[in-house]
Amino acid sequence: MFKIITIGVLGLGLMTPSTLSAVETNNMQLDMASLVDDLMNTSDTIKKKINLSGKQRMLTQRMTKLALLISLNIDSEKNKKSLLSFATAYNDALENFRGEENKAINVQLQVIEKAWKPFFKNVKLIVEGKDKNSEALSYLLKNNELLLKESNTLVLKYEEGNTSQNYMERAMVTIIDLAGRQRMLSQKMTKEKLLIVKGESKYNAKLKETVKLFDDSLTLLLKGDMKKKISKPSNKKIKKQLLKVSTLWKELKPLYKKEKTEPKELALIIQKNPILLKEINLMVKMAETETEY
Repeated sequence: MFKIITIGVLGLGLMTPSTLSAVETNNMQLDMASLVDDLMNTSDTIKKKINLSGKQRMLTQRMTKLALLISLNIDSEKNKKSLLSFATAYNDALENFRGEENKAINVQLQVIEKAWKPFFKNVKLIVEGKDKNSEALSYLLKNNELLLKESNTLVLKYEEGNTSQNYMERAMVTIIDLAGRQRMLSQKMTKEKLLIVKGESKYNAKLKETVKLFDDSLTLLLKGDMKKKISKPSNKKIKKQLLKVSTLWKELKPLYKKEKTEPKELALIIQKNPILLKEINLMVKMAETETEY
């Protein structure tokens, strides 16, 4: 069970819960619009499938992060709406994936659906204010990484099913996966930081590992590594976007790494994390639509 900690205006310095939620809500609306665009687009390329399945991977962590914000009494009502919207988006995307010709992908979708149904049920309990003794939150915390693992396997199945002989397209698929993983890690880091704030010190080691994974993969995107078949970016748009991500990360990285986080520092993480996610998402979209990296 988890203690409910109230973080009010004084607890978060100059950032009020409404201000924090406004940032999250604005970025939620942008993400929702992006998800809808992906679902409506009939040109279902392998890059689009990997992008969308990669978003599913990210949503497992974003939903858990939102559930934790609700448990911390940070603008609960708005975050409940956000949580329901993203859970619905995850559910709708699963529906959209159905009917794949690839047998391995269809089998994996069934595995995900089995894990998703009880997860979605517990999300709804939190949204409806029916989470008795934080049992639904405990379920999400216990099972979110299993759902993440299975969602990640779906991404890998799409990559394995990529039969394109075009070198550049195959390279861009790798970039989309790598940058897509950045989206997920941005949410996972914040989830782990919030758990530490709730007194779960065992997450200190996990957070350090997640920070390193984010840092290493960003370095890969920026500098490339020919041994891993990732070239250094030459596309001006992508280089500019990666610089934006890198600048935000330089500000946030020391805050994630700091063991004892001050209330104002936590407020900054909560405020800037959705912005970081938005900028990474733009980077993934560029990798999907641009013909060269």
